[in-house]
Amino acid sequence: MIVACRWAREMCAWLLAGFASVALAGNLLRNPGFEEALEPVWQKRTPEDAARKLYRVGEGGRSGAGAVLENVVPAYTRLRQGHDRSISVEAGSLVELAAWIRSELDTNAVTTLQLYCMDTEDGILSQPTSRPIFGACDWTQVRLRTQIPDRTTYVMVYLQTRNGAGRVMFDDVALTVKRAPVPRVPPPRIALFTDLSATNVVIQRARVLFEEGLILNTKDPAAALSNAAGALVLYQGNLPPALVPELNRFAQAGGRVFMDMRAFARSRGVEARMAEVGGVAAGLSWQARMAAGLRVVKEGDATAGFRLGQIMPRAGWPDGKLAVLPSESSAWPGIEVLAVAPGGEPGLVRQPVGKGAITACDLLSLREPYCRHVDAYYAFTPVSGALGNPVRFGEYYEKRLSYEGVVEEMRRLAQAYPNVIRLEEEGEASDGNRIWSLNLGKPDAPLYFLYAAAHGAEWEPGYGLITFARRLAEGRLRDVVDLERVRIKILPLLNPYGYEKMRRHNARGVDLNRQGDFEWERFSGRDSNKDGVYGPNDFDWKGTAPFSEPEARVYRKIVSDPALFCLLDFHGNSGANDNKLAFHAFSAHPDNELKAWELQRITNERLRGRHLLRQNDETFASCYLLERVYSDSPRPTLQNTGARGRFGLLIELTAIYPESYGTLLQTDVTCEMCRALFLAYPPPQQ
Repeated sequence: MIVACRWAREMCAWLLAGFASVALAGNLLRNPGFEEALEPVWQKRTPEDAARKLYRVGEGGRSGAGAVLENVVPAYTRLRQGHDRSISVEAGSLVELAAWIRSELDTNAVTTLQLYCMDTEDGILSQPTSRPIFGACDWTQVRLRTQIPDRTTYVMVYLQTRNGAGRVMFDDVALTVKRAPVPRVPPPRIALFTDLSATNVVIQRARVLFEEGLILNTKDPAAALSNAAGALVLYQGNLPPALVPELNRFAQAGGRVFMDMRAFARSRGVEARMAEVGGVAAGLSWQARMAAGLRVVKEGDATAGFRLGQIMPRAGWPDGKLAVLPSESSAWPGIEVLAVAPGGEPGLVRQPVGKGAITACDLLSLREPYCRHVDAYYAFTPVSGALGNPVRFGEYYEKRLSYEGVVEEMRRLAQAYPNVIRLEEEGEASDGNRIWSLNLGKPDAPLYFLYAAAHGAEWEPGYGLITFARRLAEGRLRDVVDLERVRIKILPLLNPYGYEKMRRHNARGVDLNRQGDFEWERFSGRDSNKDGVYGPNDFDWKGTAPFSEPEARVYRKIVSDPALFCLLDFHGNSGANDNKLAFHAFSAHPDNELKAWELQRITNERLRGRHLLRQNDETFASCYLLERVYSDSPRPTLQNTGARGRFGLLIELTAIYPESYGTLLQTDVTCEMCRALFLAYPPPQQ
């Protein structure tokens, strides 16, 4: 009952938006049945030549006229509408592109629908494609559903075929809005008090993290705090005399305040001191850089995810110093010391005030929270934690474990919760290692299969899955996951060899995520190592046959379970263009797409305002969210095998780091996405 109620609450906004979409169901296309001449509404994107023809027929279509794409020889032929920016759809809308297709093309032909979402400068934001029709077919309706991404100015519809010769006819094309955008919950209002300029990079980063919720007001503190959820106080100089009593009154009533340590010290009549916390130079080892920071001595929202005694990587740039309180401040009445510098000085403190609290540490000395800046990776984590959105589930790993170390971690977890978690051996890997899984829930219930590291170098989400199992066993997800209604199999590292060697492939040079039997024969990868042949150790070498690799056979055994209901496949990349995204399985149940977008919505509502990070391919730090959801293509990925006719998706997260310094963020995000899975894909009623 608890799970059902929670799911109902989280789905409420989506359902209301769905009801509102009825009025939006009209066809957005002109001349959709080709009863009039093709041009100018429909444009021949590939002009007619010796290889192709594009024309209208007055009869022979499904309901009268039709549009014909004819390839005299194998060619890529396309007809489109919207090139004149005439089709506008509000960002966040769920749309469906549908068309009836009859093909007389040869067996090599691939016929699809495609939707281009374009920005103001004619840049492509997304270009989802429908499931293909291969070769010939009688009249068949093809559908493509997608969500219009942010910043979309206009969309274009494409009818297209490639690779084959012959004729294909299209009729009754429709582009309709199936669901209006779901309104976003507005971000909490954070009052900013500062003497820094608006162009200061710390202020700019805070604006990215808190979005439009960050409000600058230094002239009237009482008015600014009257409707705020929190306050951010960043001063290099002296604080205005009227500010401190207003902040205390705000906290007394339950408000949350974060102050840079300099401002906090001055509010108590002292000056902060600069303490050395460790080296930050690029030439140091990763472990040495991870040792530069504050040692956690008390748990709290600002230190969530770090265990007592762990070092929170945090150091000023370029001197490795942080602003801290004098040592004697530990004895101040009401001060809680959360983390200390190597010399014992308070470096992260919390002062309870009435129903609220004031939290402080050095923020202004830190450089950009970039994915390779160990010392600043968690620059804003204490800030978001103190102001109301702390790490919920993540945990910090002090080092990257050996494969045997990961298995031992799984074994200890199962031993700690013997009535909840079962450790099971799944089979042998290509390097002789054994593959292990953690199993929870009711044996005969619908099965959720969560796995990671089919590409061994993409290891961090696997740690997140172990953390998710731990949080389930601790009961921290009881309001979402009812272990009496589901069975969960968690396989953190599918590719032990790739994990140990930090490689994509298994020990035989095979890309395990091209080992499925879905369209394996049609798939052709590339000769990435330039040795003249597509084969072992090429980027996406698919092996000699589907499931030729022992790891893939382990996977096949698991997904052959008739109770399998849903799967979640985690991958990773260090470039922002290649993570923060999901692919819903091409082969899955038709409702899979809707559920994938609901997972995105639930995840982002929780993560918004929590983690700030700049990755490769980004010019500035951004809030870490699940930004994009696409359809997988017809290729032999493992999820296209396992989710065939069922439910499932693949998620790419920030990963492939040389050490474990990013694991607090990575495990937290992984757990949030797993949590969202059980809300967006609830188990069937039994």
